[in-house]
Amino acid sequence: MENTENKNTNTVANEVDVRKIVRAVLEHWWWFVIGIICFTSLGMAYYMRKAPKWTTDASVMLRQKAGGAQFDALSMLGLSGNSATGDEVVVFASRDLLYQAIDALNIWEPTAVRNGWRWETEFRNPSLKIDCIQLTEDAELQTFVVTVKPLKSGYKIKTRMGYVNFSTNKVNDLDEPFETCVGTIALHANRPLSPDSTYRIVHSRKEIVVSNFRKEIKISQNKKESNIINLSISSPVPERDKALLSQLIDQYNLNAIVDKNMIATNTAAFIDERMAIISEELADAEQNLSDYKEKNNIADISTQAQLFLEASNKEQRALVEIETQLSLVAYVDEFLRDDTKRNNLIPANLGISDESLVSALSDYNALQLQRMRIQRTATEENPVIKQMNLQLATMRQNIIASIGAVRESLKIRKRSLLAQDTKYNQQIKEAPEQQREYVRVAREQKLKEGLYLYLYQKREENALMLAATSMPAKIVDVPQRDVRSKNPKLLRLLMICFILGLIFPAGLLYVFMIFNDKIDDLAGFERQVKAPVLGQLALDIHRPRIAIRDGEQSTSAELFRLVRTNLRFALSKDIKSPVILVTSCVNDEGKTYVASNMALSLALLNKKVALVGLDVRKPMLAEYFNLPTRGSLTNYLSEPDVKLDEIIIPSGEHQNLDVIPCGAIPPNPSELLQTERVDKLFTELRKRYDYIIVDTAPIALVSDTYLLDRIADMTIFVSRYKYTSSEMIEQINQIIDQKRMHNVACVLNAVKGGRTGYNYGYRE
Repeated sequence: MENTENKNTNTVANEVDVRKIVRAVLEHWWWFVIGIICFTSLGMAYYMRKAPKWTTDASVMLRQKAGGAQFDALSMLGLSGNSATGDEVVVFASRDLLYQAIDALNIWEPTAVRNGWRWETEFRNPSLKIDCIQLTEDAELQTFVVTVKPLKSGYKIKTRMGYVNFSTNKVNDLDEPFETCVGTIALHANRPLSPDSTYRIVHSRKEIVVSNFRKEIKISQNKKESNIINLSISSPVPERDKALLSQLIDQYNLNAIVDKNMIATNTAAFIDERMAIISEELADAEQNLSDYKEKNNIADISTQAQLFLEASNKEQRALVEIETQLSLVAYVDEFLRDDTKRNNLIPANLGISDESLVSALSDYNALQLQRMRIQRTATEENPVIKQMNLQLATMRQNIIASIGAVRESLKIRKRSLLAQDTKYNQQIKEAPEQQREYVRVAREQKLKEGLYLYLYQKREENALMLAATSMPAKIVDVPQRDVRSKNPKLLRLLMICFILGLIFPAGLLYVFMIFNDKIDDLAGFERQVKAPVLGQLALDIHRPRIAIRDGEQSTSAELFRLVRTNLRFALSKDIKSPVILVTSCVNDEGKTYVASNMALSLALLNKKVALVGLDVRKPMLAEYFNLPTRGSLTNYLSEPDVKLDEIIIPSGEHQNLDVIPCGAIPPNPSELLQTERVDKLFTELRKRYDYIIVDTAPIALVSDTYLLDRIADMTIFVSRYKYTSSEMIEQINQIIDQKRMHNVACVLNAVKGGRTGYNYGYRE
C-alpha cells in the first residue's frame, strides 16, 4: 500500500514537472522566435558567403598484389596487414607523391574572383600571378593574401598576413614591384582585369599547401582484403579536384613503374658491364686464333682435328654452359659482398638455372622495393624499417650461402665433364703439336663467344621487359564529381538552423530553470512549504494598491475572496476576534498589500475589522490609505497618556474597516513591542472588532514579528512569485519545526494571470 502511494506521488510529481516545463516554454515563447530568426539569418548569411563544396571521388585497382615469404614473415611478426595494398594507401597519401601532382598542375597559389559574398576559385586560367621578390622572415613561413581591386586609374591592393599585419597600396602598373607588409612583391595579370570585380591570390609555403591538400584528400582501402583503393576530395572547385586525383593516379603509376623497372635497369647495367669485359676477352681470343693461323701458315684444320672438334662439341657446349653459370653466380656473389651496394636491388633475369636461387633473388628484390617505398614516408628508426633491414640482412646471407651451394654443384658437374674430356685430350696429345695448340686456342675463342652471345640474348630480353611494363594501378572509376554531394544544401541548412534556433533557447531556458530557485509554481510551493497555503494572488502591474472593493469583479478581487474563504476555514470557530499577523521573509514580497486587501475583504462581510501597522521599521499603511499623520501607534505604545481612540482612523475605503497606522519610527522598536501596552492594545481591540489584521516586519531581517506571536491567533507568510527563493521557504519550515510561531499559513502573491486560473477582467 505504501509503495502504491509513493508511486502515485512520483507520478504526480512527474506530471507537475512536465507541466512546469511546458509553462516555462510558453512563457518564454519569444526566446524561441528570436532564436529561430537569429540562427536562420546566420544560416542564410553563411550560405550566401560560403561557396558550395562538391565531393569528387575515384577508385583504382592494383594489378599485382605483392606477396612472398617476406610478407608472410612480417605478418607473423604483426608488422604487416593483409597485403601490400595497405602500404600502397600510405604511398598514395605521401607528401612526395602529392607534391609531384600539385607541381604538375601548378596550383601552388590559388586565385579567386569575388562574386557577391562568395570567392570563386579559378583553376584553368588564373587571373593573377604573384612574384615574391623579397619576403620578410615571417612571410616566408606563413600564409598571406593579396586582394586586387581595379580602379579607373590603377589598382588598389590589400595585403594581409594573419590578423595583425596588413597594408594597402595603390599602384598604376601591377608588374612594377611595390612594398607591402610581407616584403617586396609584384603581380602579373594573365588577362585584363574587370573593374567590376575583385581578385584574390593566396601565397603559402609549398609544405603548407601540400599539408592542406593532404587533409582534404581521403584515401582508403575499399575492403580489408581488397586490392581496390578509393580516393575522394571535397572542395568548391570540382574541376581542380578531378584534375588533381587524375594527376595523383598518373604520378603513382609513373613512380611505381620506375620502382619496378629499377631491377631491370640494374640488370641492364650489370649485363652491359659484363659484356664490355667479355667483348674485350673475346676480341683477344679471336686475335690469338688469327695470329696463330697466320704464324703457322694454317689454311685449314686437318681432318683429324676436325673430327676431334666435332666429337668434343657436345662436351664443350656443356662446359660453356657450366662456365656461364659459374660466371653468373660469381657476378651475383661479388655484387652481394659489395657493402656499397647493400641497399641496391640485385640484378635479376640473368638466366641462372637454379630455381631456388632465382626465387630467393626475386623475394629479396620484392622486399627491397617494399622497403624503399615505405622509407619515403618513414625514417630509419621506424620499427617496420628496422625489421625489414634485419630480414634483408638475413636473406642476403642465405642467398650467399645458396650461391656457394650452387657453385659447388656446378663444379662437380664441371669435373665430370672434364673427366670425359680427358679422353679427347689424350687424342690431342697424339696429334701434332701444331694441331693441339690450334684446338686450345679455338676452344678458348668458342667459350668467350658463347658467353658473349648468351649475355647479348639476356640484354635483349631485359630491354623487351623494360619496354613492356604495364600500369600498376588500373582506374576502376575515373575521377568524377558526385552531383548529390553539394554541401551545404539550403533546405538542410535551414532545417539545422531551425533546430538550433529551438535548441539554443531551450538550453538557456534549461540552465535558467536549474539555477533559478525562485517560486514559480503554486503546486511546487505547496509541496515545499510545511504550512497550508490559503491561495494565490494575481499580479497586475496597472492595479491600484486597493484591489478589492464592494462589487469589484476583477481577478485580484476574486482571488482575495478565495483567500478570505480559506482563511475563515483555517481559523478555529472557538476563537473570537482573532488576531492575524501578516508577514514575509524579506522586503517587497507584498505583505502590506495582502494585509490591506485581506482586511477589506473581511470588512465586505459586514465584519468590524482593524488593520494595525506594526512594521515599525518601515511603515506603509498610511501611504496605502492616504491617511493623515495625526496620532500613531508608536505614540500610543510609548506614551501612557495617549488614548486608543486617538490612533484609530477610518480607512476611507469601507465603513467597517479602521486603520491604526504605525507613525514615526521609534529608536527602540524591539523593546517597544515587548511592553504591556501591546497586550493591552490587542485586548481592547478584541473587544471592539471581529478581526484584527496586523502588518508586521519581515522575519529574515528583524525579530519584531517573533515578539508578537504571543498575541496572535494565526500568522500568514506572504511569498512572492518568482521573487521568494527556496531558501526562504526553508526558513519558514524551520520556524514551523521549531514552533517559534504557531498556526502558520501561507499566501503566494503576484502570480501572473495565466497561473491563477482566472483570465477574465485581467490586465497584465
